[in-house]
Amino acid sequence: MLSIDPINSAQNLRITQWSTNVRKQTRIFVSYSDTKCIVNKIRTLRNIVKTPHGSIYTQVMSADGVSPNFERCLADQPGEDDVQQKLLEAHLHQNWLHIVLTRSLALAVLVGIIAVGTSLLKSGISLPDAHTPPTLVPPDTEEWQPPSWSKLKVFRKGAICVDAEPCALIGRSMLQRNGSAVDAALATMICNGLINMQSMGFGGGFLMTVYDRANRQAVTLDARESAPRAARSDIFDDLPVLASQTGPLAITVPGELDGYWKAHQRFGKVPWSELFKPSISICESGYIMTKAQHDGLLINSEAIKKDPTLRSWFVDSKTGKFLVPGSLIRPSQLCKTMRLVAIGNATEFYNGSLSRILIQDLRIRGSILTVEDLTLYRAKWASPISTKLSTGETLHTVGPPGGGAILAFLLNVLDGYRFGPSSLSTQNVTLTTYHKIIEAFKFGFALRTKLADPAYVDLKNLLGNLTSRSYAEEIRTRISDRETWNDPRRYGEFAPQAKNDQGTSHVSILAPNGDAVSATSSINMYFGSGVASERTGILMSSTMNDFGVINRENYFGLPASPNNLVEPGKRPLSSMSPSILVDQEGDVRMVIGAAGGTKIITSIAFVIARHLWMKETIKEAVDAARIHHQLRPMDVSYEYGVPKRVIDGLISMGHKTSRYRDRGSVVCAIVRLNGTIYANVDYRKGGDVLSLD
Repeated sequence: MLSIDPINSAQNLRITQWSTNVRKQTRIFVSYSDTKCIVNKIRTLRNIVKTPHGSIYTQVMSADGVSPNFERCLADQPGEDDVQQKLLEAHLHQNWLHIVLTRSLALAVLVGIIAVGTSLLKSGISLPDAHTPPTLVPPDTEEWQPPSWSKLKVFRKGAICVDAEPCALIGRSMLQRNGSAVDAALATMICNGLINMQSMGFGGGFLMTVYDRANRQAVTLDARESAPRAARSDIFDDLPVLASQTGPLAITVPGELDGYWKAHQRFGKVPWSELFKPSISICESGYIMTKAQHDGLLINSEAIKKDPTLRSWFVDSKTGKFLVPGSLIRPSQLCKTMRLVAIGNATEFYNGSLSRILIQDLRIRGSILTVEDLTLYRAKWASPISTKLSTGETLHTVGPPGGGAILAFLLNVLDGYRFGPSSLSTQNVTLTTYHKIIEAFKFGFALRTKLADPAYVDLKNLLGNLTSRSYAEEIRTRISDRETWNDPRRYGEFAPQAKNDQGTSHVSILAPNGDAVSATSSINMYFGSGVASERTGILMSSTMNDFGVINRENYFGLPASPNNLVEPGKRPLSSMSPSILVDQEGDVRMVIGAAGGTKIITSIAFVIARHLWMKETIKEAVDAARIHHQLRPMDVSYEYGVPKRVIDGLISMGHKTSRYRDRGSVVCAIVRLNGTIYANVDYRKGGDVLSLD
């Protein structure tokens, strides 16, 4: 039996709905009796398919865009059999699904199999082991994909966008209490650090852009992690390559809580302890593991199973296997820590008893962090990187060590092309548009190799160029409409050092008074270093991997950028680019940011361009299959859904291409247009957008 690899969403093969009205609307039939819970409790079920990792992949789809979470059924029916576990067990015995492909879907898949024939068998089907069904990889689509399940929301009084629905509810509750946009953002992030701890949390750091509508002023907060004082540029010499990615030496000084505290001191209205109460309640009752979190477990499985704390939370003690999506998670140690921080403040973490306990736990594991590292850490306020676009909007975003300066550069370059709705009118026209965007991406990532922590490297002239419209015009003259180059030096590369940090999450807030917050938080890799403090439950980041490593060639045989080498107290480069665009009247036009490592910068630029200039709705812009180029590797990464004719056209121009098979990037965007607020959650991960309406 073949299992279908979804690449990154159910859009790919358009295997859509399993409705409660089975007789009228069934397109997939799962012959398993215990699924009655789902049929009775929710309107649609995520399609269940098999990924190469051996996990169950689910994606909500429905005819009208309504997409209740699969986990909600399990939460509502604690007495039912664990449906996900049974499905997994049944699947592992190759007796789990019987897929009935009907109508055009059946014809499309069958024709696709016949058409690609032998080449598909060679490149698209893999046999990981004797017990795993082969995987069918569909060819590139011939046409643009239809809309995803994600629904375009329309509001009047503000919005909260985050990739975890319970956290959106918490953020909204803060605005309902007349809290500030920052209050809503912080309460949402505290919750997200629990429910999405694979991506963020107290052991990580964040970058934030805040816009004060009354004063028409933007400011940024750098709460990025820093290298321990004992760290040196040769710290990873003679150690395994993975030493900077997982384990105790990958751990950096966390900035998350100090950033929360500083943001609250400046902009907070709701009492500090009240920001934590809703999340503490969720923590102590237990939260439902999502599919996204389960994916993270599989990616960093070895480290997680070695860690006693993470193992106790996520591994079934009887089977030794990870708990499945829908399982109840109760991280009791972390709940106690949240209470301590709520009662006190961030000082408890950086200078109190909690800091000593944390350091003792980490030192036993081999970390070089000290109490002094925590005591000396400071989150920093700074002026934003700002640039005005030809259409009148002004971008406000974070400076280095974040990626906002490169985002500003990309928008300045693309702005000069005067893109409009006609730029996507046909596949041939789209080819030219995408080629120009890709070339801009390549120049952007060449310039990114020169960035660093501004406290350690003088970046004044470089930042001046990145926000200069004349410099952008100079770059445009070096971009050919029909030709590309595969030599990084052609784009002015300094030295390769792009990293693919995946453990990231974003929140966008637009308050009723017109204030806005865009914040991106990270622990670098999924589940960070894979090291959690046993007594505090704090999962530590692996941000040392974002530094360049001296005396070691990277994957491509070249050294890391000297600007981004490890130094004591230094903050490594990041792609995080939380951004806010305001119009000529000083009103917020867009609040946007993304998760997804190096794809963060390009995905934000791509969505802004499609919405602002090509006049797509924010849903259309977020839904659109994405393209990415980071100069190394020298190929265009693209998402399923970019038509084959466009990809073939790029290849004919000289581009190398590769289709990625994970979520890539997850964008969270809120826009205001003619006094109405529109918002859309990215279908690639889910979550929710809520308002006071």
